[in-house]
Amino acid sequence: MNLKIIKKTDQDLYIEFVGENHTLLNLLRTELLDDDRVSIASYDVKFPIMDNPIFRLKTSGADPLEVMKEAVTRIIGQCDDFLVGYKAAVE
Repeated sequence: MNLKIIKKTDQDLYIEFVGENHTLLNLLRTELLDDDRVSIASYDVKFPIMDNPIFRLKTSGADPLEVMKEAVTRIIGQCDDFLVGYKAAVE
């Protein structure tokens, strides 16, 4: 996966996700919107086959890069928990 930071300020972050689609971005958006420090978490796909989605994150008083890293860490933890539960269920 290739990411390109388009714009970063104290409260805003715009990232281009090269070659990604709704699956990952919707998961990330949902996780970020559960964070009280997040004002806006959205993404835009102008033309699904040809464009790379642009993700926008706006925070209130927190570094958006740190908020994004923390959300990704939580998602990884959820995936690990799911994997453990899945392995136990199929054994």
